Amino acid sequence: MFQTFKGISFAVAVIFGCSKKKMEDTSDEINLNLRVHLMRGTPWVHPTRVSMESWVTKQDVSDTIFPEINSIWSQANITWNSESIVEENIVVGSDYQTAVDYIVNSARDDEGVSDPNRLPYLYGLMQPDNRSSNAQLGTNLFHVYVFPFTGNTSQGNAMAGLGYHTVVGQWSNKHTDSESPEKMYLTEDHSKFVRGSLSATIAHELGHVVGLSHNECKKCLMSSSGYSMTDTQIETARAKATNRVK
Repeated sequence: MFQTFKGISFAVAVIFGCSKKKMEDTSDEINLNLRVHLMRGTPWVHPTRVSMESWVTKQDVSDTIFPEINSIWSQANITWNSESIVEENIVVGSDYQTAVDYIVNSARDDEGVSDPNRLPYLYGLMQPDNRSSNAQLGTNLFHVYVFPFTGNTSQGNAMAGLGYHTVVGQWSNKHTDSESPEKMYLTEDHSKFVRGSLSATIAHELGHVVGLSHNECKKCLMSSSGYSMTDTQIETARAKATNRVK
């Protein structure tokens, strides 16, 4: 929808419900480095018998996902640069099938909270050499891992307790309430929010990485039902991002 990464256009300001003055109140553009890991392996089979292959390509990431992420984050004058796009083999160790079985069967509890125990399993499926080292944590290097699936009714998780090695799913059944998973949309029309997209999910999870929380606004990026950010969210994200680039 939008291809301009640098500067803020009036059209973007209108789409996101932000005034032109608000756009001008942000200071210099902040550039953050994002490494995208496309997780490869045999398809994961959901209990509903849906076979979930890894289908997102490097070209999808460079031509569609990055432009969409940056169109969303342009309202904060933050640009996510592609540090690298890695096609990474999922680690197949002795507990591989146990991990996959747990992930595809995981669910939210009665209060709507996603099962946190699935996250260490996802972390363990990442190639250790491609994760941030202890010395790199907190620096200007961010990670998004594009797995086949991240759990029932889940689209992603920022994994705060695991170095913010963010995971998102190429398939999701959040919109079907745990029924058969379907491929995520790469993008979705901003004016007709239906169930979000892979790009919007990544943009949302990156919001957590730079200090934003749920329930800070309605029908917005961090409520998972829109694309806008509040002035306070922009200020918080820019402050956190500035600390990461120092």
